[in-house]
Amino acid sequence: MTNSMAKPNQPKLVFRQFFDKDTGTFTYFLFDSETMEGLIIDPVKEQFDRSLQFIEELGVELKYVIDTHVHADHVTSSCMLREATGAKSVFGEPAGIECADILLEDGDELEFGHFSLKAIATPGHTDACTSFYTEGMLFTGDSLLIRGCGRTDFQLGDPEKLYESITQKLYSYPDDTLVYPGHDYLGRTASCIREEKAFNPRIGSGQTLEKFVQIMKNLDLPKPKHIDSTVPQNLQCGFSLELGHVNEDNFTMHDLYQLLDNLKSTERVIDVRTPNEYSQGHVPGSLNIPMGNEQSFLEELSSYQRIFVHCHSGRRAQTVYTMLGMQGLENVVCINSSGMADWTIAGFPVER
Repeated sequence: MTNSMAKPNQPKLVFRQFFDKDTGTFTYFLFDSETMEGLIIDPVKEQFDRSLQFIEELGVELKYVIDTHVHADHVTSSCMLREATGAKSVFGEPAGIECADILLEDGDELEFGHFSLKAIATPGHTDACTSFYTEGMLFTGDSLLIRGCGRTDFQLGDPEKLYESITQKLYSYPDDTLVYPGHDYLGRTASCIREEKAFNPRIGSGQTLEKFVQIMKNLDLPKPKHIDSTVPQNLQCGFSLELGHVNEDNFTMHDLYQLLDNLKSTERVIDVRTPNEYSQGHVPGSLNIPMGNEQSFLEELSSYQRIFVHCHSGRRAQTVYTMLGMQGLENVVCINSSGMADWTIAGFPVER
């Protein structure tokens, strides 16, 4: 949908909302219809290909990749989108993310085309949460949810700070301001300030600070399932060089690109395409072992701590991975959901 308030012949703010069902995460994509400059808020690593597809198909010049906070329930694709598009990665200043290109303070604005996005410091869920406002829309991350709010029991969360962030900052916007949260698990996609003031059971307009603090301190929620792995990755803009932080079950060519400059001498990239395909363009430094020839290289392959196996689209890599496993090799990372096709589309360096 587009901004209905825009007049004829004036640029429109184009808005898209995406959803990751595994984590209940919303991602927001906005751009100027005239200049085609845009931004994305809270992108999910597993949905990187979807995000990049829309950016490329619509011809958007992505200027900013924004995270509302250091997420505990999913890994951001901030770093991947930055590398693929040249966009700047953005966090709130209190997050102290060293890999970020821009750290925003309360009230800072990001310009994209004829529009701007205003940063609103809203700590409480974590100490570094930032909400964003543009054109009658509030993107509240995990601070204000639809008929709820973010928990306050980890990452220096503070119920008193969250109460102030919502009641003094977010609720100060006009009642018809739309609220787009970072998550929802009941199929709801948006709310507005008027509705949350009236119907939010945790922090409606009549809620007292004392009662809110009591509610938040007695939620007794389980620890986020993947917090121990996601937070360290998100502190690295969605990527960590530590072996234990690599999700090898869903390893992609974009993960390989991030790792390429830091490969150890005990690690090797293996291209299992034909010699002709390999000669036309391959991952720099990769070794060509065409599918069906891996038996001759077993001794060499077993000498590495890790080998990353890929092909054009993933099918041959999966076959080789299975065959190497039958030979007892346990050091293989199979890139079976993408391959050289994705590498080329992303514009990553190619050796010939």
